Amino acid sequence: MTRFSSLRPLARIAAALVFAGAVVTLPAGAASAAPLPGPVTKNLTFTCEMPLIGARQVAATVTATFPATVAVGSPIDVTGFSVAVSLDGDIVSALNLIGAATIDGTASANVGVDYNGTELGVTLNGLSFPATAVPQDGPLGIVITGPIPGLTVKKPGSIVFTVGGGFTGKVTPKRADGTPTDLGTFDLPCGMDPGQDASLATVTVN
Repeated sequence: MTRFSSLRPLARIAAALVFAGAVVTLPAGAASAAPLPGPVTKNLTFTCEMPLIGARQVAATVTATFPATVAVGSPIDVTGFSVAVSLDGDIVSALNLIGAATIDGTASANVGVDYNGTELGVTLNGLSFPATAVPQDGPLGIVITGPIPGLTVKKPGSIVFTVGGGFTGKVTPKRADGTPTDLGTFDLPCGMDPGQDASLATVTVN
């Protein structure tokens, strides 16, 4: 991914926050931030549209580390972002049926950002998961990782981060010799199941 494309999510955040009356700049230098006691962990379920077997519920654990507070004009840097996904036995059986020895892929995920009551929808691109062996029986765990672009707010307030409505993967099952299976690379749209607490963290800018 090019540097330009990796900055697109940040550009959307900046444009929306400027509209809301804040001033946002690209991060520069070290943040003056007080970290939360540890990483935030959120267990959620999603329903994903799988090839061959249709809709399946998928358990996911979202993890990230946020600062508790930052000074006005300092970057809000979110680190250690990951989504650990567990694929059940039926999904693993379908992968074995098509001769998949490994799976790998890329993903984009939705994150909610609320600045002083103004809600924004942000899509994180550039996420990925490495080649992961497909077992004979489920479950199969994959870990999606990638950066969250930082943002700098030049007015006091609160930034609330939440898990967005879902994520989309591009998954490539491969045979033992490294060649793609007959499915090739397929899209894997996943929507978050309703009735869950999607909140991640609130960062105070002062």
